[in-house]
Amino acid sequence: MKDFPMRAGFRTAFSLGLATACFFLTAGAGLRAEPDDGVFRLVFSSSMFTEVNESDVRAAMKVWIMTVAEERGLPVDPEPYLARNIDELTLACGSPRTGGCAVILPEYARLRREIAFSHHALSIAGGEYTEEYLLLARRDSGLERLDQLQGRRVAVLNNPRMSLALVWLDTLLLEAGHAPAANWFQSVVFNKSASQTALPVFFSQIETCLITRSAFETMVELNPQLQEQLRVIAASPPLVPALFVYTADSSNFFRTSMLEAMEQFRDNPAGLQILHLTQSENIEIRPPAVLEPSLELLDRHDRLLGAAGNGGNQ
Repeated sequence: MKDFPMRAGFRTAFSLGLATACFFLTAGAGLRAEPDDGVFRLVFSSSMFTEVNESDVRAAMKVWIMTVAEERGLPVDPEPYLARNIDELTLACGSPRTGGCAVILPEYARLRREIAFSHHALSIAGGEYTEEYLLLARRDSGLERLDQLQGRRVAVLNNPRMSLALVWLDTLLLEAGHAPAANWFQSVVFNKSASQTALPVFFSQIETCLITRSAFETMVELNPQLQEQLRVIAASPPLVPALFVYTADSSNFFRTSMLEAMEQFRDNPAGLQILHLTQSENIEIRPPAVLEPSLELLDRHDRLLGAAGNGGNQ
């Protein structure tokens, strides 16, 4: 099936993560046992990448960060560092040389238990920094409620914007007295594109799908029949799926300079290229309070899983 093109509200791969962390690819290439020499590294999680060509983005990021470093006299390590799991992220973000990191929200929830962060940067697309999730089924399938989905198949869009999608769905199921998604559905199939996720439902090849509202709305613009044939069984509140955070220990000089550079991101040709690659409009600092609904969802999910004897969020 032919894929649908994307717009600003429908980002691929690390979408928000990359835009939010407009400079994170200039992190250190590895955690070296060298003394703190005042040179900062920026760290990014591998969870921010699912299908974007990393080398292309790395090149654009390096141009931007080195331009900013030269203009503002910032001591930044030019080699990129990619953390492959939460243990590597914790070690990297806890290093005195790390100025900030780009992570998905569940990783941030883990990291903040051990590491103090100051400023939080989120990407803006379609005027929004949040994402909403939709659980869809065909209108003529007779499926209208969660309790009717036991033993059915669900297709799930797989990208960083979806970092809280299954957390939200698990929470709905558990609060209704059901099993979490992995046990409630017959199978959970992950797909990298919106069309591969929603069209099988449209063509009655699979019973239901979990997708971002922005992705579904883009598809509806191109094919209004999707709106006519698919119904929303459940919709999430707006949630923050990923972000870039500065460590509280990073120097005021580094933090102030990077914040000023972010405000001028659209005025820099290299910055504009990155925004274009990530189909984002801007990057903005937001107060930590905007993360509370998302963090509260994670906490509720953990409590419900624990009460059900399934363990907490790892």
